[in-house]
Amino acid sequence: MRDLNFFEPYVEKKEFKIDRKLVYFTLSSLVVLLLAVYFVFNAIIIKQETKIVESLRSTAEDPRTLEKVNEIKDKEIEVNDFRNSVDKITQLDKTIENRDIVDESLLNDITSKIPDDLSLTSLSIHNREVNIVGISRDKWSIAEFEKGLENLDIHEDIFISNISLQETYYNFSINMVLRGESDDGE
Repeated sequence: MRDLNFFEPYVEKKEFKIDRKLVYFTLSSLVVLLLAVYFVFNAIIIKQETKIVESLRSTAEDPRTLEKVNEIKDKEIEVNDFRNSVDKITQLDKTIENRDIVDESLLNDITSKIPDDLSLTSLSIHNREVNIVGISRDKWSIAEFEKGLENLDIHEDIFISNISLQETYYNFSINMVLRGESDDGE
């Protein structure tokens, strides 16, 4: 039998030896385990993504969805056509406003030149031509009215086309061509 020496661990130092096979086996096992976990994780993610893609594909290929998409495209085309029409109408409205020479201020200017002894029976405006028909107690009121219209400087041509005596008053007609664009755009 051998004697027991309790101080032996302190006297001799043992060398720590690493077994290379054990290290290689451990590292190999760890790499294989990590690769297996990586592949399983990727397989799970791929399966989930495949389900999502299939769900989206079935939704996209659904006849009701395709019908709604076509309706939306048709509505979008209609809205674009409507916007274009509104733009054209807006442009036409601006053009008409720019060409419009007959407005409230023109009528106010004409009525401001009416003398006390004169009254209008009709006022017609067609394009740029104004025809004024009225009655007066004397020829001087008619001449004063015509001169007042001349002073407005809104016309190209103005003339009294008719004056006739009817019992105690005079009937008259005044024709006036306003300044502005003609029908042919000049």
